[in-house]
Amino acid sequence: MQILKFVFYFFVYALFLTSCDEGGNRPDSGGGDFPRKPIKVVVPFSPGGDSDTFARIMQKTIRDLELLPEPLVIHNVPGAGGTIGSRRVRDAAPDGYTILNLHEGIFTSKYAGRVSYGPEAFRPVAATAMSNLVICVREESPFKNLCDLLEAAAGKPDSILFGMAQGTPTHFAGRRLEKAGGELQFRMVASGGGAKRRNDLVGKHIDVTPFSLAEYIGFEEGGLRAVAYLAEERHPELPDVPTARELGYEVVMPHVHYWWAPKSTPDVAVERIADVLEAAMETKYMRGKLAETKTKPLFLRGAPLEAHLTDREGEFQDVALVNYTGLPDPVVPILAIVVVLGGGIGFRWFKERDVVVKTPVVWRHITLSCSVLAAYVLSMQVVGVSYVFATMAFIPALAVVGGARSKRSVATVTVLGIALACACFFIFTEVLVIDLP
Repeated sequence: MQILKFVFYFFVYALFLTSCDEGGNRPDSGGGDFPRKPIKVVVPFSPGGDSDTFARIMQKTIRDLELLPEPLVIHNVPGAGGTIGSRRVRDAAPDGYTILNLHEGIFTSKYAGRVSYGPEAFRPVAATAMSNLVICVREESPFKNLCDLLEAAAGKPDSILFGMAQGTPTHFAGRRLEKAGGELQFRMVASGGGAKRRNDLVGKHIDVTPFSLAEYIGFEEGGLRAVAYLAEERHPELPDVPTARELGYEVVMPHVHYWWAPKSTPDVAVERIADVLEAAMETKYMRGKLAETKTKPLFLRGAPLEAHLTDREGEFQDVALVNYTGLPDPVVPILAIVVVLGGGIGFRWFKERDVVVKTPVVWRHITLSCSVLAAYVLSMQVVGVSYVFATMAFIPALAVVGGARSKRSVATVTVLGIALACACFFIFTEVLVIDLP
């Protein structure tokens, strides 16, 4: 019984620690004085890209106009198509001090099978600014327009090389065109980012690829020709480029800068951040920068944003590469294991409570160890305890159920657990760039 009490108190302590901020204080509860410290904005791509540029324009606008008492701090977390950064925010403390700036990659990563979560794992804060994709071929390409291109892909499936970055909006633009053209088939070629796709297109390694409007205008003199603009209407700077919709293909691919917070972030924090983003979007400086980057002004929050996200998710579900219907929930079997193990311990204790020969020591240790392990996993999976604090509790708890009894040995294992948890967290997140809960 003392062992079980020890395990219980350790996990209660871990829950308390994980609810504190980095300074050991209780988090901001979302009061009227939010924020009381800098807000970290995770941009899940390398510096210099479209998302990073937009986030830094927003950062400068907010700082110069003093729209917040504390600064926004841009934190680039590139890798795995944006999923390392998005996972980091998903698992961050839901206190409003860590948010994510991520476009449609939050949908495409899910429906390409890169991750098992999407917008439902976050609280949407706002949608700010929008552009659309341009479908391009080489200047000397035999395809004079989008109709020629799609007819060729229908006549000879798997013959037209469509350049894209795997699992990104450029990939799903090709999927949308395939479906709109009557289930025609491109040969999808993983080509990389915008500059790489432009070189591959001009070098005849691919036949067609999408670009953002700003990318296309920057590349236009380099041997490219636009055959369609994936928007609801033509763009003023591309008056001769028809939309896919005009040509009879219902494909509109907006590129929106979304802002996300961890799932349980308080309403006050979410609303405060949304207020600041909305105020920044109305400034003359921001509007000028949007014009420079060929980006449309847009701001959505609350119910309009929820409706917009529902519509967007439906678009990607229609051309998903994986199906999430009926995926098993790992929490249920883990809970079942805990119940079975706990019931086994209780049954053995009840049956043999008056017998001199107690439950075999080995069996008891195995059962208790499995229970501690299940509690360790559930504390991170269900309750949201961070890896560091859960591991700090798990290692000494496992030692105690394994036979450690003296105060000295328990203290030694506790110190070892703290050191090992911190060391592993550093190695995985900073050296190997693998996110942990």
